[in-house]
Amino acid sequence: MLFNSSHYFQKTLFTLILTLLCFTASMAADKTPEFITFTLENDFFVGHDDGYTSGMGITFGKGPFNKFGTDNLPGWLYWLTKDLYVSTMQNKRRGIAHMFFQRMQTPADLTQTDLIIDDVPYVGLLAWQGTLYAWDDNLTEQLSIYLGAVGPITFAEQTQIEMHGLMGANKPEGWNNQIENEIIFKIEAQRVWNLYRSTAKDRQFDILGLWNAGIGTLESATKAGLAIRWGTNLQHSFPTFSLQADRQINPLSLSPNNDFYLFLGAGAGVVFNNILIDGNTFSESYSVPLEHYQNQLSSGAVWNIGRNAFVFQISSISSPTTITNKREDFGALSFTYSF
Repeated sequence: MLFNSSHYFQKTLFTLILTLLCFTASMAADKTPEFITFTLENDFFVGHDDGYTSGMGITFGKGPFNKFGTDNLPGWLYWLTKDLYVSTMQNKRRGIAHMFFQRMQTPADLTQTDLIIDDVPYVGLLAWQGTLYAWDDNLTEQLSIYLGAVGPITFAEQTQIEMHGLMGANKPEGWNNQIENEIIFKIEAQRVWNLYRSTAKDRQFDILGLWNAGIGTLESATKAGLAIRWGTNLQHSFPTFSLQADRQINPLSLSPNNDFYLFLGAGAGVVFNNILIDGNTFSESYSVPLEHYQNQLSSGAVWNIGRNAFVFQISSISSPTTITNKREDFGALSFTYSF
């Protein structure tokens, strides 16, 4: 069946508008600040097109507030988390973010229609990530739940074809070799420590420690890292920091000043499974050997102008497979607006 790009984007636009209307309606419940974030990740920022090649997402967030409840969480999510540490820790401020995202992975040679057996498989990922935040001035806890799917149902093939058409790039020819449809999940906990922050009134710098661990069919891993930031009002942006800052709500959009910071971070850890490399969990599909020991380097700039906040960053991740030592490099841009 021929793919009708106009029909595809009409459906996508309708879904986005419906989601925005539901989100806007929910804002009337109280005066807690709410956020919307648009994220684009792509390796065209660094001049090539393979491995982790593209990702995009839209995130709705709310906070800060004092405790989780059915007024700020879906009922089923509140029931699952009401007795967990993120909900029961005392003297914490809290927030919630819902991210809906699509990501895709391709081999280096997009012109081949046959299966390429010495490179990573074609994979499309479409998922929701719900993240609960609990923080004070020196420690932030982030608990995330991922639910979604891989395979043709994610429309990654159609998205990449349309994006390459818009950019005048080569049409990817090998998506008929992508892994099969499968539901995925992951549960992940992350902790960020404020190890040191200077007391200067104008420009500050701080050092942050990071740790996360997750388990699921999407990925199971444990990682740790360090980051250094330099800028203004660093305490305000501390609660949602991660090495992939573009995937987070940007709290600088609530800052009364035009603040900014620059950051440089590194992390490393052990990956036990990754469906993008291992292939389908419950059926046979093409896969390549997983590299269990992986690392990441990230740098970027974060700033706001009034209620508009921005992130631009470059990330470099070690090869996720043992068949190559080539790093996966990509850039990211995100925009957050607070209501």
